Amino acid sequence: MADWIENAAKELLSLRGTAPGWSFRSGAEPFSEPSALAILGLAGAGRARAADLAATGKWLAGIQQADGSVGLAESIPEPTWPTALAILAWGSLGGFAAERSKAAGYLLGFAGAHWQKPPDDPVGHDTSIKGWPWAAGTHSWLEPTALALLALKREGHGSHERVREGTRLILDRALPGGGWNYGNTTVLGRELRPVPGPTGLALLALSGQTPRTGALERALVYLSVELPRIRAPESLCWALLGFAAWTARPGAAAGWLAEAHARMRPDGVRALQLSHLLLAGGKDALPALGLA
Repeated sequence: MADWIENAAKELLSLRGTAPGWSFRSGAEPFSEPSALAILGLAGAGRARAADLAATGKWLAGIQQADGSVGLAESIPEPTWPTALAILAWGSLGGFAAERSKAAGYLLGFAGAHWQKPPDDPVGHDTSIKGWPWAAGTHSWLEPTALALLALKREGHGSHERVREGTRLILDRALPGGGWNYGNTTVLGRELRPVPGPTGLALLALSGQTPRTGALERALVYLSVELPRIRAPESLCWALLGFAAWTARPGAAAGWLAEAHARMRPDGVRALQLSHLLLAGGKDALPALGLA
């Protein structure tokens, strides 16, 4: 079953071709998200030469903006949510200290819109807590907040006020029944459904930041039921890594990943799919994300 890892790594490297980074489709300009995730996947799986990955790290550094942020692509400077992914990618390469420090400074000063919730607000979560948004001027959501926490913890900011508040946001967004949605808990009095990928990201972000509370226990129970039937690469990746950050990696994980690889379709997000599977399948996945 391990053969898929070697094949996936070779295909992922071939998808970059002679470009400095990865894109969503052949012949298009490189984008920061697939490029950073490819670095993380290949580094986590130990399936690429450092020089090959450093070239893409340098490309990410080349599109970093004066304020430290990293946009979607060289021609698309906003939104800047990929900044956290760039920090994680640079960190996994063991270099780019100046770029990482500048990007971390940007994240510490960047926040989602927040407000005191009126009594008749239809949403159940605390809207006053500052986290990180997908785009400037919008509300904070779970996934960009979790990625920001991972990046900032990697850079030694685990005790910073923003990281503590981001941790509080994630705990506040936990669903009463277990797990996390994309950022809401209840709407008009109805509890939303948990989603495996965001649940895994939340667990990763909370690793080392909070005790093993009831919310975390309920999330782990939820994933223990869901994991055996997840085959979507991104969802499987984050769910598996989040679960492994708090408990033992399931013995059947290798088979799930191999099956997910076999089911992949040749579409425009293949680089993202391969990157997620390689990250989840690598023995150095958690260290690549700055976690023990």
